[in-house]
Amino acid sequence: MKTQVAIRLLCISSLLFICTSCKKYSKELTTVNFHLYNPVTNEGYANVKVQITQQEDVTGAFQAESEYESTIIWEGYTDADGKASYSFNAMKKDKFEYWQSVDDGFKVGKNIILQPDYKPLNRNEINEINYKILKYINLINWIKNDSCIDLNDKMRFRRKSIVDIYDNWNNWIPNGPNGYYEGCMNYFTNSYTHTQDIWDVEMEVTKNGITTIIRDTFYITGQNGTDTLKLFY
Repeated sequence: MKTQVAIRLLCISSLLFICTSCKKYSKELTTVNFHLYNPVTNEGYANVKVQITQQEDVTGAFQAESEYESTIIWEGYTDADGKASYSFNAMKKDKFEYWQSVDDGFKVGKNIILQPDYKPLNRNEINEINYKILKYINLINWIKNDSCIDLNDKMRFRRKSIVDIYDNWNNWIPNGPNGYYEGCMNYFTNSYTHTQDIWDVEMEVTKNGITTIIRDTFYITGQNGTDTLKLFY
């Protein structure tokens, strides 16, 4: 009889333990969708290592400073489109947080114009982790008055990035004393380093006493390492 009671108590304890363990995890899924891509060429960055880490606050009751333990719960690599995804059941307790990360080595030598805020993942939700990343290239400006009338012709231009939504019009170029390219201009700048971009360019052109605005979009891709911004007017 005592043996049967002991077995029953053991079964009840096991059930309670299992139920208690189940309650530690949320029933809702936490999903993390990574997307690493170049917004100029729309190419994805493939084979980049991405991770999801669980961070637990293990600070003792009488500790002056917080202490955490981190565990990698998932590691994967982006596909040809620069995408990777993972879903999991997060721990319920507030002492657990979840963080995403991207291989730091991948970021070297590139310009990141958009990345997630530095904060934990939202549990029980879909987290869209987007990185907009541009490469550095060599750029040359070619300014040419291809229908010159006389030495009174003049032009100046300004630009803003379409890719960087926080960018705004820069100051008019050139910045010299006269503030214009004048006459029958055919001029190449020296090569300089810039990131890939898509520019909205506005040229203010004066010929024969008439001023017009020419506006166009330029894709600065640098597919061969060097690109030329052709400002013909």
